Amino acid sequence: MKKIIYTLKATIAVLLVFGAASCSKSDEGGSSLNLSKTELAFTASIRSLTFTVTTDQQWNATYPEWLTCSPASGTGNATVSVTAAENPGAERTGTIKVTGGGKERTIDVTQEGVDFNISQYTFEFDSDGTPIKATIVSKYAWDIEIPEKASWLEVSPKNGTGGETVVTFTPKPFTDRTPRNKQLLTLNYNGTYSMLTVSQAMPNEAPSAPVPVSPAANATDVRVNAQFQWQEATDPDGDELTYKVMVSDNGGSSWVSTTTTATTAKLTALMAKNTAYVWKVEASDAFGGKAESAVYSFTTGEGGAYADGEISRWQTETAGAPLPVHLIFMGDGFVADDYVAGGAFDKAVETAVEAFFSVEPYPTYRDYFRISTVAVYSQERGATVLKDMSGCKAQTRNTAFNATLEGGNSTGTSCDYEKVFSYAQKVPGVTDASLKNTTVLLLINLDVYAGTCMMEMTGRSVSMCPMGKSSFEAVVSHEGGGHGFGRLLDEYRYYDSQLPADRQSQITYWRATDPYYGYNISLTNDRSQVHWKQYFSMSGYESVSLYEGGYLYAQGVWRPEYISCMEDNRSYYNAPSREAIVRRICKASGTPFSMSSFTANDKVRSDNTRAAGTRAPELFVPLAPPILIDK
Repeated sequence: MKKIIYTLKATIAVLLVFGAASCSKSDEGGSSLNLSKTELAFTASIRSLTFTVTTDQQWNATYPEWLTCSPASGTGNATVSVTAAENPGAERTGTIKVTGGGKERTIDVTQEGVDFNISQYTFEFDSDGTPIKATIVSKYAWDIEIPEKASWLEVSPKNGTGGETVVTFTPKPFTDRTPRNKQLLTLNYNGTYSMLTVSQAMPNEAPSAPVPVSPAANATDVRVNAQFQWQEATDPDGDELTYKVMVSDNGGSSWVSTTTTATTAKLTALMAKNTAYVWKVEASDAFGGKAESAVYSFTTGEGGAYADGEISRWQTETAGAPLPVHLIFMGDGFVADDYVAGGAFDKAVETAVEAFFSVEPYPTYRDYFRISTVAVYSQERGATVLKDMSGCKAQTRNTAFNATLEGGNSTGTSCDYEKVFSYAQKVPGVTDASLKNTTVLLLINLDVYAGTCMMEMTGRSVSMCPMGKSSFEAVVSHEGGGHGFGRLLDEYRYYDSQLPADRQSQITYWRATDPYYGYNISLTNDRSQVHWKQYFSMSGYESVSLYEGGYLYAQGVWRPEYISCMEDNRSYYNAPSREAIVRRICKASGTPFSMSSFTANDKVRSDNTRAAGTRAPELFVPLAPPILIDK
């Protein structure tokens, strides 16, 4: 009995001990901390996952820097969103630790690595040739191809297998002054490739500073189109130098400039008269080396003249098109005294430019044009006239381009076209190719009504415009804007007969090269076939129809509107003519043409200068037809 009682006491004691232990554990925290997951696996397509924290305590999560947990701490239960940053390399692992209430739980995290990656794609080496290292991570074999133009570069290793590889790119030492501009290496892997760009700065010493010569320091009465001159700078590396002439009328707060490889230059615009200026010149090589001269002061006077053959920029294009539309003005029968800044030639150009851009669509598209002038001295003023004509008797004059008027009852005019084109090609940016989209206007210093345009099938043209006091502007619009640039044909009716077959063939032949040649003339009156048929259904173009007569003949040829500039020189081109002009502007400037854009910008859609149904007066003298040259 004692034994049983003793055993019972022992059992009770044990139970009390367990009970006490259990109470003690709960008192120490009475808490729990559980996570819904023990591992998270991110793939290339899965970048966010979640897990749940279950606890009645405050908790806090810590994790690798390539992970983000939100929320990262809290009190009580929570759902945590885990986001993995993009993995640029091989598979990586880490651990999320969650602590709270004296407990710690962990989640093992893995993130899938990329199939292929390189740590950088552009390598710009310094002039010392410091190597650059890049890391390639790949599941595939790879190799790097180096083109001949980048043979100055060594790559080690040039190929590899799967895994992580450090590749060293090392430029070879320079042996000459050949620039190491951007070149492309090909990085091949798994049937595809990536391109790596490499370049290296040239070791370089700056040139010496140029020394200004003219205008000299503190010079006065300097011409407004002064030629700036300086002593040639030297380059220690033997590099070719470019000079930038900078001129300021506000003490150097702002500058206008021009660049050249010569040791003389002129600004593209005239300076102001009687104004204080400062100037300097900077020499630079192709590799970033620069040196500036001292700053010289000077004051302009009243004078200034253009040298024989001097080219001036009258207007710079501002439309932002890929190419400028060149328009070149020259004079014939202007002597040296006429080429004074603001003198006879400048006034003639100003009048002609404003006349050219006074008739739509030219005003709307004026900012596409780069306007240049070329000063060409003649020995005598005027032009040669073969027969007495209204306002001028027959005469012979020694002029630069040998402008010759037929005189009598003719307005026909000719000149030395090839010499005109040779001077036109002296204009910066004008080449034999660009001349095909360039109009040259030759302003002839003679007060008579006449004018002719020489048009080549290639697109080159010379619009010869004598300066009759009452007709000059109209002749510029007809010969320069209509024939020369627009490549339009006359709408006169000289002959009350059918358009001859040879004239029909000539139009067809030229349109095979230029489909918009003579776009204001049709050889059919079929409204469903005529090339301006789109206007028949367009609102605002009700004046466009089919009117018989044009291209010198009254029958068998049609024009689109009753009257326009190409009949009586009025300040109005008909709608198809405007379209042809805008198409040529777009072609020359490298911009696409769209009919919707054209019509949206088309500002003058009909002629309101005369009552409908009227035509040129009988006393009106038509200008001579174009001289057409098939070459």
